[in-house]
Amino acid sequence: IARHQLLFCFETMMTYFSRQPTALLLRGIQARSQGTAAIARHANEPSITSTTANTSTTPKKPYLKPTHFNSTIYPKTPISDFSSAAPSSKLKRDDGDYYFEAHSEALFSALVDLQQQEQITNKIEEEKPRNYATARDMDLVEASYAVRDHESYDKILILMRHGEAKHNVFERRYARENGTTMEEANVHDDYPVDPMLTGKGCGQMLDLSRRTATFFNNDTGLQPDLVVVSPLRRAIQSAHIAFPTHTALTSLTNTPWVCHPGCMEQANGNKSEFVSSSSELEEMFPGVDFAMFNESLVDNGDVDGVNGREMVPLFESKIDLMGRTDEFLRWIKEREERVIVVSSHATWLQSLCAFSLQYEPESKGLEMFKKGEMRSVGLKFD
Repeated sequence: IARHQLLFCFETMMTYFSRQPTALLLRGIQARSQGTAAIARHANEPSITSTTANTSTTPKKPYLKPTHFNSTIYPKTPISDFSSAAPSSKLKRDDGDYYFEAHSEALFSALVDLQQQEQITNKIEEEKPRNYATARDMDLVEASYAVRDHESYDKILILMRHGEAKHNVFERRYARENGTTMEEANVHDDYPVDPMLTGKGCGQMLDLSRRTATFFNNDTGLQPDLVVVSPLRRAIQSAHIAFPTHTALTSLTNTPWVCHPGCMEQANGNKSEFVSSSSELEEMFPGVDFAMFNESLVDNGDVDGVNGREMVPLFESKIDLMGRTDEFLRWIKEREERVIVVSSHATWLQSLCAFSLQYEPESKGLEMFKKGEMRSVGLKFD
């Protein structure tokens, strides 16, 4: 009896494990097929996953392409409903984004100030000529076409903001329990320093991982050539969750991951913006290249020097921020990688899109990213 029971358990285990690869394979094929089918609909071609012919005769509106883009890849057929491919519009601002208005107003004031003071602008351009790039907002289906269109686009940027982090929850609880504003929570001793994501934040990035599994694969041709992350842990963690098969340790294509110190705004006294030491980051996120981050620490007197910088008015911090997003644009222009993922923060992403890039449509470039939001952008340098 014991022998029969043992054989039964062994057969059950073998049956279970033999089915797992098949189930995983089917899920992977299903995800890739969804991306391929969406691209086929975009090009008004029958999906390769369908065995029935497309007999629809419903007239469709022509695809309107920007006049200055001479793409030979973009289809002139209509765009279908891609709401499922780009759910960013469904993301909602929460009360943790209370600083949006103040930071946006400061950034716009800095923009106007730089435009009005020609002598300052000319001086800046004489020292470091600006790199001008037209940026076209697109969904991931369009990006899969744009990656093959080398004539119209020099780079494809995948921009993403991190998910909800622990300091967001702390601020809400502190304000509710003490009857104060969330900004005042920063003075508390227990305020999270360089916080990680909450469970909700991890869920937001898992939602993105479903999209990346669908659209970032060999079938679509849209594969990350480089992943750039902010030094703050929530941004690095978000990128790892959103691109689980493209991390430095799991990528079959050896996708490089680089920590860029310019992809964050100055802490300016905000503890959530305080960076961790390079040794802590290297231990927590093996495979990420922290060489640039380490160089910045040497220039600024280690972590304490970076976190302990003297606070400056918000307006002045935006002037500095725009200089750093300009420098980032110059940096990626010199890189050979074509598809670049950038995981950063709302205010930094707003400066990049609203100031450093000539964003189309302009109104979209002015909008701050919501938590867990991803945008794909096609760049053409002048």
